[in-house]
Amino acid sequence: MSQGQHKVDAPTSIVDAQGEDLQVQIAPDVRIEGPVRVRGKRNRLILDAGVRLGSYIPAGLSVSEYDAGGGAHAGLVLEGEDNTVEISAGARLGVNLVIQGSGNRVVIGRDCQLRGLMNLLGSQSHLTIGAGTTMVQGSLQLHEPGEIRIGADCMISSQVYVSLSDIHPIYDRANGKRINPAASVIIGDHVWLGLRSLVLKGANIGDGAVVAAGAMVTGQVPSHVIVAGVPGKVMRENIEWRRDFSQGAPEPPGEIMSTGRKHVWPLFRRRRLP
Repeated sequence: MSQGQHKVDAPTSIVDAQGEDLQVQIAPDVRIEGPVRVRGKRNRLILDAGVRLGSYIPAGLSVSEYDAGGGAHAGLVLEGEDNTVEISAGARLGVNLVIQGSGNRVVIGRDCQLRGLMNLLGSQSHLTIGAGTTMVQGSLQLHEPGEIRIGADCMISSQVYVSLSDIHPIYDRANGKRINPAASVIIGDHVWLGLRSLVLKGANIGDGAVVAAGAMVTGQVPSHVIVAGVPGKVMRENIEWRRDFSQGAPEPPGEIMSTGRKHVWPLFRRRRLP
């Protein structure tokens, strides 16, 4: 498309798109219940089949809420240049998603159910959320270059805050150097972030982990552990959690050997001395 043109595959009453070389692709059965505004140059918005998109009204959480002006809730605002938002089939979102700057990218996986605030207000920031992840009430903040990557089938509780930076710079007065640089946040698959937990810059959480209510994570968290406290510390290892009691407990690992009336784990076999 030539400069000054844009392509909008959606009713104009649904998406307010104004700019140069914009691409807005919305599947016919998408339901939009909040404002969607696209501005700037070469920005792309893709909403796949079955997506439900509405605004988020903070209830007890107003951490880094974007001010869209005019007192209106943000809904989805895509501004700047060369930014991309891709929301996969079946996702249901009640969010205030704001992208500004340039070179930012948001990819939300299939069948996600997310409510909260998502801000990408710098440049070269990437937010990725894996398929089937749920968020009751969260705040995902990307104000500097870097990445927040959340895996598949994660469960994010209420008033959870995830950020790759402190948002405001701090400098050493003696040499003028910044002392709080941003760092990407990586969250594995099937991770549970508990009520009011904080996941801050540089955090790397392994698959299957649980971050307890009120905990703060800033560094490495192994897979299949429970982390609690400020700063977060490993309280229990080798755990596995379920979304629902009906899913049942996991089968214990290892080979079971039959001894008639009982089952004995190989771990407890008596070994012969050499």
